[in-house]
Amino acid sequence: MNRVDKARLQSAFSRGAAHYDARAVVQAAARERVAALLERHAPGAGRILDVGAGTGALAARLRSRRPGLRLALADLAPGMCSAAREAVPDAAIVQADAEALPFRDCGFEAVVSSSTFQWLPRLEPALGEVRRALAPGGTLVLALFAERTLRELRDAWLAVAGEAGAERMHRFFRRDEIAAALVAAGLDPVEVDEEELVERHADARALLRAIRAIGAANAVPGAAGGLGGRRVTLALLDRYDGVHGGPHGVPATYHVVYAVARRR
Repeated sequence: MNRVDKARLQSAFSRGAAHYDARAVVQAAARERVAALLERHAPGAGRILDVGAGTGALAARLRSRRPGLRLALADLAPGMCSAAREAVPDAAIVQADAEALPFRDCGFEAVVSSSTFQWLPRLEPALGEVRRALAPGGTLVLALFAERTLRELRDAWLAVAGEAGAERMHRFFRRDEIAAALVAAGLDPVEVDEEELVERHADARALLRAIRAIGAANAVPGAAGGLGGRRVTLALLDRYDGVHGGPHGVPATYHVVYAVARRR
């Protein structure tokens, strides 16, 4: 189980809200695929909940295709909720934890979530909340970053910090864990797929700045207790640039798992 400081996440993503959409390129690609999966698997859903809605970009995308949707959005970060109110002013928007959604049972025909569930300590509590909020036969469309996300950063960190450093890294869920958690929560998987998306940055320092700028500092090795000082930080950057640097900068891989499931 991940040791997740939700207060820290809340603060970081609130700070990153103003610049999130301009900088979160991979997240935008995942969001588009979620919208397409929803159209394919639940084209008639009229009451939709977006969990971890961020700036409201996904909800705005759905509304642009189907103006009559009744949308509810939930996000832990107040800064994200404020941005979402500007993006989708007629939606019901609440600041809420994915593990304790303030919605009635069976209230939605579909639930969507993109680039959020990877920050949870465990998947089952939040997926249980999704099931509770879904009407019988309702559809969940989920995208989250999985185990090979930022593998270059992980490898560089372990090279300088040793195996003990693994405890100070955020652990992204495996595909099989995601599928098993859906079933454990009482959801029937319809489709589980994955892809790798690669961003490029000028160097490792630019990558870390970009991660922190959008609020995702939890993904930075050692974030829970600091990187261990300037020496370790510089060693991490040097290792990353030395192994992965080139004329086009350094790569950063994001492993995205997409899941579609229905409430039994």
